[in-house]
Amino acid sequence: MNILIVSVAAILVSTIGFAAHRASLCSVRAVEEVLTTRRAFILASFVKMALWVAGVTMLIAWTLPTYIVPMDGWSLSILTISGGVLFGVGATVNGGCAFSTLTRLGAGNVGMIASLLGFLGGAATFGAIAANGLTSSLGEGTAYLSRDGTWRVLATVALILWMIWELVRLVRTARPGGWQQRFLASSYRLSSAAVLMGISSAVLYAMIGVWPYTRLLGEVAENVATGSRPPPAVLWILFLALIAGIGLSAWHSRRFRWQWRPRRDWTGFVVGGFLMGCGAAMIPGGNDVLILHGIPSLSAHAVPAFLAMLVGIAASLVGMHAVGWDIPRIDCKGDICTPELS
Repeated sequence: MNILIVSVAAILVSTIGFAAHRASLCSVRAVEEVLTTRRAFILASFVKMALWVAGVTMLIAWTLPTYIVPMDGWSLSILTISGGVLFGVGATVNGGCAFSTLTRLGAGNVGMIASLLGFLGGAATFGAIAANGLTSSLGEGTAYLSRDGTWRVLATVALILWMIWELVRLVRTARPGGWQQRFLASSYRLSSAAVLMGISSAVLYAMIGVWPYTRLLGEVAENVATGSRPPPAVLWILFLALIAGIGLSAWHSRRFRWQWRPRRDWTGFVVGGFLMGCGAAMIPGGNDVLILHGIPSLSAHAVPAFLAMLVGIAASLVGMHAVGWDIPRIDCKGDICTPELS
């Protein structure tokens, strides 16, 4: 792949990591916010992120009709729904979803390596089971966003109008100070993070296709389980760039802290990572792939799988609370949530 394309992609991925850490994004925290405050600012930011990806992707496909934007999708099945629930349970046991796992790792929590190893083990286990014909196979399909028609023009126009309105709203309600001061703010508005992550992801989608790191881990696990082709090197480069962006944000905001001594909760990281890996292999993809690719491309499996994931998280949190565990209170003030320091 052209070195210029890889360099641009690495910068975009680093920006996504920086923004994700600054906004403290996590699907588990999103459900905790709903359960403890009856508000849904984090979930709303995920919706906005998906809208930004969809809008910019359609603009790219519309503006550059000769450019082939990847639009692969998956069919809806019991397997994908079950995978969503399992991923949600695993994310709760792990203490964080795909976003949070890497933001904690980039901020110095070495225990997240145990979670990633568990993820690989879970994905490889399901891959071996599927390879032996002991479960139904995933059904490939075309994402609905790739289908032509009047609806596509109307949807593109609607998304353009929404993106303009959202940008104007953000500018009018921006914090005092210059752009540099806002970019380096210790905490991002959820809507601002959605803009940065959504636009960057859409451009990456057009350049590379599905790029989030759960795809990388899934392909590594598949290679181990079935001897398939290993993932392309560019995915490793983007994985390191994502951690670098998170680490830079953690260091600059003075939220970087080494946590390298093994603790009892590392067992939860391994178990939670294993369940997440199994679930991601069944969907396929983690919550990062669903939010940044599956839902924006209108793949048939994406919204049901993500809702199943939220159900799995909520059920796990309620069950843990019933046996004496406290559900952390996530109190987002308007469009800003308190940082995740664990």
